Amino acid sequence: MREEHKRPNPKTGQPFEKGFTDENGRVFFSYVGKIGNDGWYLEEWKKDMASYEAKLERQGHES
Repeated sequence: MREEHKRPNPKTGQPFEKGFTDENGRVFFSYVGKIGNDGWYLEEWKKDMASYEAKLERQGHES
């Protein structure tokens, strides 16, 4: 993925990192390999840390 299409985290100015929790409690999971109309990669967020950890666990078993 190209760095210039990763939306930066407003707190750090750097691309979001897996596990970042925003002010609403959502947890960043990943950038998706498709660019939206705004020029940024689409993003996958989980509603809370439990959902984030469950997705990580499922991915670990899919490998």
